Amino acid sequence: MILDRSNRGLPSNVGYVIAVELAAAALFLGLLAYTHARRRREVAAALSSPLGSASPPARLPSDEPWRALLDAAKAEAARAFAERDARARADFEAFLSSVHAMKTPATALSLMAERAERLGEGLGAADARLEIDELDRILDRALARLRLGDFEKGSRPRRFDAAALAKAAVRKHRRLFIARDVAVEVRGGFEAESDPDWVAFILDQLLSNAAKHAASRVAVELALAEGGGRASILVADDGPGFGPEDAARAFGRSAAGGEAAGEAMPSSSGYGLYLAREAASRLGAALEIEPGAGGRLRLTLARSSGLFGDLSPM
Repeated sequence: MILDRSNRGLPSNVGYVIAVELAAAALFLGLLAYTHARRRREVAAALSSPLGSASPPARLPSDEPWRALLDAAKAEAARAFAERDARARADFEAFLSSVHAMKTPATALSLMAERAERLGEGLGAADARLEIDELDRILDRALARLRLGDFEKGSRPRRFDAAALAKAAVRKHRRLFIARDVAVEVRGGFEAESDPDWVAFILDQLLSNAAKHAASRVAVELALAEGGGRASILVADDGPGFGPEDAARAFGRSAAGGEAAGEAMPSSSGYGLYLAREAASRLGAALEIEPGAGGRLRLTLARSSGLFGDLSPM
């Protein structure tokens, strides 16, 4: 009977022990969850504090792993902010340099007018027109830099005739080509669907660069790749071209590009090539320098074959 009573008491003792252990486990897990949630709130509050604050928030996680995580997150955020600010400063300085370049043709116009007044002569219309054209080109670059900041809003893709676009660009620069005694030829043609305003801006920069470096001629070649999936616009001149180092930095914000007649390319031209490549990349196109004699800059438009139509002379 004693054995029977002890055996009958055994289940109740085991149940008591199990209940106590479950309660202890629940208490431990609850404390762990509370501590984890509190530390997550502390990290979130610390991350939201100013990066440059001299003193840390009042409550920070006390253990090293949490502090390491916090320090790494704040360091990464500070690095990203610094890179963004550096890019913004560089863009603004390049924009100011482009606008500052307008002083050169404006000063030339002023000096020409003073000389004409002093000598009692009329202002040379051809020379004055060249300087005004240069002012227009610099203003176009400045406005393009502003438009690139909100490219999607101002872009209107539509079908256009590349040959007509190229010939219009050549006419726009005709006084510069005549003044430098440079002949220009447009060969080939195609239709494409893109933003013709931005393509025309890119062509303006390529032609302006070619006019200032060509010895006697510039060719604009328009062609479709086999299959019609790509189209290219090549602007080639018979100037000295780009050396290996020049080609690598030609598309920088303040690039000097190649050399013509022993003089460096004006910085505004280098900035124009930088803007041209930026615009091309937003169009989904590629602007590249081709090695070899003479200056060769190729704009490649890549779209589905249905967006192109061959207009080359038969």
